[in-house]
Amino acid sequence: MTKSAKRWVGFICLLMWSMVLWAFLTFSAPSLEGYWLDLSVMLLLMLVVSLFPIQVRGTNISLIQGISLAIFLHFGLLVELIMVQLTILVSLWYLKYPLYRYGTSSLMFMVVSSSSALVYYLLGGEVGGLAANEYPQIIPVIGYAITGLVINNVILHLLKRNFYKEGGVLFAKDFLWEVLMEAAILPISITFYILYSQLGTSAILFVGIPFVIVSLIMNMYHSSQKINHLLKSTNKIGQELTESLLVDETMDIFLQRITKMLKVDIAYILDVKGQSKLKIIRKFESDQMNHVDQLFVSKGQGISGKVWESGQSLRFEGQHQWRKYANGFLPVDAESVVSVPMIRNQEVVGVITLASRRKMAYEKPHLMILEILSNYLAVAVDKAKNYEMTKQKSERCHLTNLYNYRYFEDKLYEMYKHYTTSTNPFSLILLDIDHFKNVNDRYGHQSGNAVLCQIAERLIEIIGAQGTVARYGGEEFVILLPDCVQFESLGLAELVRDEISRTEFSISNDLDNFHKEKISLTVSIGVATAPVQGEDPLSLIRNADRAMYTGAKQQGRNKVAIYQ
Repeated sequence: MTKSAKRWVGFICLLMWSMVLWAFLTFSAPSLEGYWLDLSVMLLLMLVVSLFPIQVRGTNISLIQGISLAIFLHFGLLVELIMVQLTILVSLWYLKYPLYRYGTSSLMFMVVSSSSALVYYLLGGEVGGLAANEYPQIIPVIGYAITGLVINNVILHLLKRNFYKEGGVLFAKDFLWEVLMEAAILPISITFYILYSQLGTSAILFVGIPFVIVSLIMNMYHSSQKINHLLKSTNKIGQELTESLLVDETMDIFLQRITKMLKVDIAYILDVKGQSKLKIIRKFESDQMNHVDQLFVSKGQGISGKVWESGQSLRFEGQHQWRKYANGFLPVDAESVVSVPMIRNQEVVGVITLASRRKMAYEKPHLMILEILSNYLAVAVDKAKNYEMTKQKSERCHLTNLYNYRYFEDKLYEMYKHYTTSTNPFSLILLDIDHFKNVNDRYGHQSGNAVLCQIAERLIEIIGAQGTVARYGGEEFVILLPDCVQFESLGLAELVRDEISRTEFSISNDLDNFHKEKISLTVSIGVATAPVQGEDPLSLIRNADRAMYTGAKQQGRNKVAIYQ
């Protein structure tokens, strides 16, 4: 909520309360003589019930309305308003909500109570104690309950949309849960009202204990349902993580799922680098948060650094708890924070830190779930790293680090397959180092290997992102150029030939005491473009090879030739 919105809420709250208190004290102040003890016990009962709220649509809902209805029916609206407001004040203080939430909650319950009372009166309802053998008017009571439910949801929706800038539909599926709660509590409220009218103070004990028990049971049931939902989501996320074989994809899946499952405005995945540094390797930052450009965190520094150092998770409900630890590593508008270690083989390999603008956004079940997911992530990332390393070894030439023939062949077949839908031509450049055998014979095979590595580096520099460079075998290299027509491939091949011929290659002469020397080389190049000069992978390679030998090698070398 913006500062302007908070000020408006505070102003409206003070104005409304001033008007309500003035109106009721002037025109309908109730007589409470002899009822102070009863009201005190009822207030205590409401406070106890309010300490076991049920979270619905991100808002804590308690069962105090069941007691407040009986108070309204017996004492009227003013007493019910004051009792509810005192309960809100204490419960929000206990739940450590920010100050402006007192205003929004106070206004909301004031409007709900007043609207419900208005409907009750319009339906012919009256307040006061019941005489013997007298029963409350059911239709006005039901109208009171329904009005409270509807107005409560409308106000919550408007507050979330206009003040907290959150979306959502007016009557979400959790509205059904509220209706069921109201249906269960309403008979108890009416019974409380009847018994209190007949028995007085003792009725509070008869109904109060069941109220507390029902509140505890419903709170426990709702909490178990929430934990069950979190565990199901955790299991699903864990399966997705273990199915992924790429490190980046694995971390992206984790961030996408965790930011939907929990209230997350900031999420960092930090990787252990060496003995003293954590590096942020993935992060999520909502548009509403101030961003932090910090990339590295030292061991023991900030919340993430302390989690790494201790190997223990940390959870904070508000900024006042973690401000002294953060040292600028979290946005100033963050409130709730949870940070857990990623443990692999009993060693901390990383840290996951989440933050929210809301206070008390993360409960103990959330911490437990995140600890489970952090271990899933640690295992999945380790597996993905091993897969990528194995895949790279199988696809790369371990001398030049270029792609090998196997990868090149798969890539070429893939381009032909893709051509059936794109119809974009592509080209192949095949080059061979001229007189390379002389290099090995004169300077030794290690010098020859050094030349191959330097040519590979030079080809990568020249081609860049325009195509794929691979080692074809021996002293031959191949370049695949997607979406490249014949004249473009010829121009690029000529550039490669010219750059190689003008480059001096540094070698250490293995046959002459490792004497440092610089040598010059040339290459012969053959070019073929698909599909005109090759209707399938083998024919394209064969035609580029023919062009290289007949048009370049046999014509004096250091030339570029195209298949005719």
